Amino acid sequence: MERDFDLQPLIDSMYQNGYFWEEPMVAVREPLAELKNRKVLLVIEGNRRLAALKIIESNPDLYPDDNARKRLRRVPVLVRDERKETLAFVGFRHITGIVPWESAAKAQYAHNLVTKGLSLEEIAQTIGDKTRDIARWVRTQSLVEHAREQGLLESDAAKSFYFSYLLTSTDAPATKRWLELVSDDKTGLVTSVNGARLGELWSWLYGSKAREVAAVIPESRQIHKLNKVIASPRAVAELRATGNLERALVQTKERGDYIVETLGAIRSLLQDLAGNLAGEGKFAESLEDSAKVRQGMIEFEKVQKALVEVKDKLGF
Repeated sequence: MERDFDLQPLIDSMYQNGYFWEEPMVAVREPLAELKNRKVLLVIEGNRRLAALKIIESNPDLYPDDNARKRLRRVPVLVRDERKETLAFVGFRHITGIVPWESAAKAQYAHNLVTKGLSLEEIAQTIGDKTRDIARWVRTQSLVEHAREQGLLESDAAKSFYFSYLLTSTDAPATKRWLELVSDDKTGLVTSVNGARLGELWSWLYGSKAREVAAVIPESRQIHKLNKVIASPRAVAELRATGNLERALVQTKERGDYIVETLGAIRSLLQDLAGNLAGEGKFAESLEDSAKVRQGMIEFEKVQKALVEVKDKLGF
């Protein structure tokens, strides 16, 4: 909690003002495997507050005020007999209510509930959210669990692991078909998936620090391009061969459309260049930029050569 959440404002508030008794934590009595299944009070709601309290209590050198520490040793906790009794409150507060979690946290919560026997419809009725959204969260978290079984870890992402990338990419029907993904209609859990292809998708979305492989998706706005590539066997083959998303995307287009679109883009760039050069004088006569002039001439000759080559292959 201390590593992944910004607890300091909460710590400072509690240390200075005490615990707000209007906001009790919620706990259930459950067996804990780490304690040989001995029943303990397990906090369901209020874990950030609990972490803040523990940090203050275990760091007297940082928080030396004995009175401030003493008044935090007794705090309000609502105890429930079963976790089911907390569903409505926690679900409303963090999924549809005033302190919403990020999608990854919502997914972990919903996934945990279905593995304990609740259906998507029961969860939706309890917490007041749409069954479709809950199904998406559970499906994606279930895929994360399948990936972990294959040794694919969130911590190995080349840059950062974004849960929303996997969520958005597997929303696409074509990507689901390509993954051979089958989900249980009642629980949303993934019952079958092509493991090899899940590994490929994971690598394209996140890359790997251990293997020094970069993701092919630089940002979330590119996911729709990847989904388009995955819908085309020819484009997938290109992506596998080159790891280049833009080159793979070309394979999704009809040949004529690609040629006309590319030529139009080149023409537009050259027109922009001509417009920017207007009224600036002859670039070749610039003495201050003699090195740039030579580079410019070389690039211009390359463009001319490329245009001749393209014209010849087009048969114009």
